[in-house]
Amino acid sequence: MDTISELVEKLIITLVCSTCLIDTDYAAAMPVVALLTAMTVGCITPVAKNKAAQYLLTGAYLAACFTHPCFAMFIPLSAYDISRRKLYPLAIPAAAALIMHAVDGKYSMVVMVTAFCGAAVMIEMLSRRSQELANKLIVTRDDAVEFSNELIRKNEQIIEAQDNEIHLAMLKERNRIAREIHDNVGHMLTRTILQMGAIQIINKDENLKEPLDSVKSTLDEAMTSIRKSVHDLHDDSIDLESSLLDAISPLKEDYKVHFDYDVQGHINGKVKYCFIAIVKEAVNNIIKHSSGDSVNIIVREHPAMCTLSIDDNGECPENISGGGIGLENMHDRVRSLGGVLNITPSKSGFKIFVSIMKNRNE
Repeated sequence: MDTISELVEKLIITLVCSTCLIDTDYAAAMPVVALLTAMTVGCITPVAKNKAAQYLLTGAYLAACFTHPCFAMFIPLSAYDISRRKLYPLAIPAAAALIMHAVDGKYSMVVMVTAFCGAAVMIEMLSRRSQELANKLIVTRDDAVEFSNELIRKNEQIIEAQDNEIHLAMLKERNRIAREIHDNVGHMLTRTILQMGAIQIINKDENLKEPLDSVKSTLDEAMTSIRKSVHDLHDDSIDLESSLLDAISPLKEDYKVHFDYDVQGHINGKVKYCFIAIVKEAVNNIIKHSSGDSVNIIVREHPAMCTLSIDDNGECPENISGGGIGLENMHDRVRSLGGVLNITPSKSGFKIFVSIMKNRNE
């Protein structure tokens, strides 16, 4: 056994020394060979992803520790790998090698190596703990960033909800003002115009005829202006999105409804009334005639036009686009605004598409 060990030692030393172009002084080169071997195994072991390969590499080095005490001097490097890679069964051959050299009388070396092994294990544990804390710090930081982004998103939603509430309150106030003007000022003007007409009829003085006509004309202009203001206020007070949501609410019990509203600018009141009426009529037709289970309603604002698309996946007769008072009313409404209405019935669905130019209805 000793002869084989000596041969292995001499072979390794000879190879290393010949590579380094130095004299083959076995005694002087042995610590260098042991250090290089321990460092090589320590570098290769972390790269080996296979657990069996890690056991094999570290186990081979520990086997060499039985052959020469120089190899045993660098067992702390293997102890670090054993603790790092959780190769705990290899602690037994490492301890056996140290015990064997202690039996041979190398007590000081064994004590020193044992102390360094304890230090190596302690360093590994501290390193692992530091890595765990670093990972926790990264996770905590990512969670904080995610929480911050979620908080920003929630704040944006709150601000958007507040803006919507302010907008709805403004629309309600406009509607109230329009109603007040219509019920009070409008009625008073109407009564004054009727009274002025009666005065004109009973007036016999030619000198008063022209002033009365002028007053009557001024009152008529004021009444026209009041009506236009009331209509504009009332049209602006209509929230198209809310009105369309109310109109499609009957579908939500029996259909999968997808509603996409993309309007940012101003839409003329006549277009709003047209879209609301068409959606209501389409909802009634879907409930009465559609055999599908899905409805898509899309409202889009484009630079030059507004579009409305309604389609479902139910079967319908091919000739449905040519009849029905409701469908005829749709055509009349869109035609009066200079728009285009296309109805596409088929066995795979029913689609209504409306496009109305914006500049013709301002």
